[in-house]
Amino acid sequence: MYGLSIHVAMNRTILLAAVVAIIVVIGVVAVLVYRNETVVQKSTGSTYYPVTVRDASGRNVTLYTSPSRIVSLAPSDTQVLVSLGLGKELVGVDYYSYLLLKYLNATSDLPQNVTVFSPSISPNISGIVALRPSVVVDELGLIGDYSTQLSEAGLTTFYTNADYAGNYTAIEKSITTLGKLFDRNTQAVELVNWMNTRIHSYESQGDTGVAYLLWVNPDHTFYTAGSNTFINTILNLSGGVNVFSNTTGYPVLSPESLIVGNPQIIIAQELTNLSYTLYMINTMPGIANVSAYTNHRVYVMSQNLPTFLLDEPGPLSVYAIQMINLAIKGDAPSYISSAWVESELNVTLPVF
Repeated sequence: MYGLSIHVAMNRTILLAAVVAIIVVIGVVAVLVYRNETVVQKSTGSTYYPVTVRDASGRNVTLYTSPSRIVSLAPSDTQVLVSLGLGKELVGVDYYSYLLLKYLNATSDLPQNVTVFSPSISPNISGIVALRPSVVVDELGLIGDYSTQLSEAGLTTFYTNADYAGNYTAIEKSITTLGKLFDRNTQAVELVNWMNTRIHSYESQGDTGVAYLLWVNPDHTFYTAGSNTFINTILNLSGGVNVFSNTTGYPVLSPESLIVGNPQIIIAQELTNLSYTLYMINTMPGIANVSAYTNHRVYVMSQNLPTFLLDEPGPLSVYAIQMINLAIKGDAPSYISSAWVESELNVTLPVF
């Protein structure tokens, strides 16, 4: 019995030693795995940041961590951010950005609880601060003097300037800049390639004189797009020639300028409603002397999707080339509605 007890004791001792050894090995392996996982997490999640990128205002903006809460206050920027795969990171957008995505049935690209800021001349700074954004993205031409107030509120801001782009190259530069800021460089290249493919597919050669009436004032003066604007580039790529290419920016011109330009095609943005828009065009002094009017080649774009395509310097503007080209060829209705655009152009916002 004594010998058996010693044997059992020895076996227990050996077994205990083995168990301890196994526990030690498991512990060492666990520590190594934990350390390895920690290194992997660090290498995949934070090596890109901090990053410093110069924005359109000339400021160097630094993001120290990957931004998970973004506010976008311009439809052109929102288009880009959604296309770069950042839609779910948008905690706040302006009303017109949301409206555009609604026209495209693409609001599901945003969080369900996204905050939509009401239309206003000035940004809702207190509302933006309440969202605790990592960064606020906006068009420099839209934000104006309020940029200082945003900074004073402690918000990190990044400004683009595609609204004043003179061509698609400038729009694509804005896309790659945002791609750099948000660690979406590959997606930015894919988006630019997507745009260029469609530009080459839609572009057409021609010399049809086109007048774009961006807005008609009560006194019949009107806003248009000059030679150094992306809208001018769209008109040219559509097979048209901007009759106001002797101007720059977005000037206000007199009815006499329309008579002198004598366009073959007039494309007007809808003012409040179609009836009022047609009234303003029909009562414009000297309109009967304009070729486009006498030949019934006046096209009115509805305020929603068609206007967004032509007026917003984002990825979707490539569809405006096709839209204007169809008008030039006489294959578009006199009232270019959202329903017609959706059925004829199959407008979709890509997400990479």
